[in-house]
Amino acid sequence: MKKRFTKLIGISLSVMMSVTGMSAMAVHADEKDVTLTIEASQEIVNNIPYAFYDENIAAFEAQYPNIKVELVLNPDAQNTSILQTKLASGQPSDLICYNKVAAENELEVVKNCVDLSNEAFVDRLENKDILVAPDGNIYGFAYAIKTGGMGVVYNKTLFEEKGLEVPKTYDEFLAVCEALKADGITPFYGPFKDVWTFQMWTSSTWGYYVGQNEPDLWDKLNANEIGWDEIPAFQDSLEKAYALYEDGYMQETVLSDDYNSITAAMGSGEYAMTVGSNTTVRDLLNAHENIVFDMFPYPVYEGEDEYITISQLDAEFFIPKDAKHIDEAKLFLDFMVQPEQADRAQAAASFVPNVKGAKAPEFDDFEGRLYEEYNKTGKTVLEMNAYMKVDLNDLWVYFQDMFAGAKTPAEVLSTWDGTFEELMSAKGFENF
Repeated sequence: MKKRFTKLIGISLSVMMSVTGMSAMAVHADEKDVTLTIEASQEIVNNIPYAFYDENIAAFEAQYPNIKVELVLNPDAQNTSILQTKLASGQPSDLICYNKVAAENELEVVKNCVDLSNEAFVDRLENKDILVAPDGNIYGFAYAIKTGGMGVVYNKTLFEEKGLEVPKTYDEFLAVCEALKADGITPFYGPFKDVWTFQMWTSSTWGYYVGQNEPDLWDKLNANEIGWDEIPAFQDSLEKAYALYEDGYMQETVLSDDYNSITAAMGSGEYAMTVGSNTTVRDLLNAHENIVFDMFPYPVYEGEDEYITISQLDAEFFIPKDAKHIDEAKLFLDFMVQPEQADRAQAAASFVPNVKGAKAPEFDDFEGRLYEEYNKTGKTVLEMNAYMKVDLNDLWVYFQDMFAGAKTPAEVLSTWDGTFEELMSAKGFENF
């Protein structure tokens, strides 16, 4: 599996797949061959290997060889704009894999995608409510019920060797950083060459702040009732992050080190913490058998240490209305919403399946702790990105400007406020 999956995420790949005969639209072997395209970002494919598990692909392939599936991979930073352009031009792929709330806002799935509410597979979902769009309909399928989360990924072995405790407040976090720096260890590894990596800090901390303190703030921002530069807590979060860099708690090369460098950097013992998610931790554990890695919530705001930040629902598969092969795309989803496929996919990565009758996951110690302490108990907050109706790539570039010294935290927010208004106006939202 790993060998084939590595191949999947490296380049666009065409693989022979087939579909079940469970639907009235069953494809027969003597019909014309069809190429079914599935489009996603590299990040999504990497984060949800169970959704692209090779044995499920092989099962498709063995039984129904008349459908060929082409996986189209987009660069992470350009994925949204590419998909928006294809949808607008009426030339989308047959299936789009995208995060749920962002798809509703950025890709306007209610307008652009097929309503799947009455498809047979919906009755086989464990929890169909999590797929319901604001208009009450279902436009996609996600393999997993959301677990895991984002936070500060850290070298637990190193912490224990140095006698350090997981910080619960920002002052404690700074004290840990100072102790590590005094011992010749760079406290925090910033892999900020990729525009999307630092935004895990803001999407998490801002998501927590709003969820716990001003739950109507996203609505106010999206209605232009308040500006991004009028929210002190957002500026405070940026100032704290930039101060880590200025005070030497991050490496000097933050803008030339990318996400893929985390594995080597964190395994070297030269760094103690970084941004990331449960996927980051799992990758580190797989790469370094003699080091224990773990994750704790960002302690930027009071109380934030008690909650893990979860991203919006991952890997929802949507069928655009202008897709060339809508029937085949529906059959693809119908095939995947079965216990057999969900059970097979556990070998790729443990997940809580959204399929009735599928077996429960077997989490490792780390994933099990996150699930029991946070996901299962409801100690989660939704990331900021889930509430946005426009592409955030410009904001992420402004974050890089901050680390380059070209913008202050306040200027990041004021510049983004102007850009946000332009983007919202261009999409036709009221009050902009």
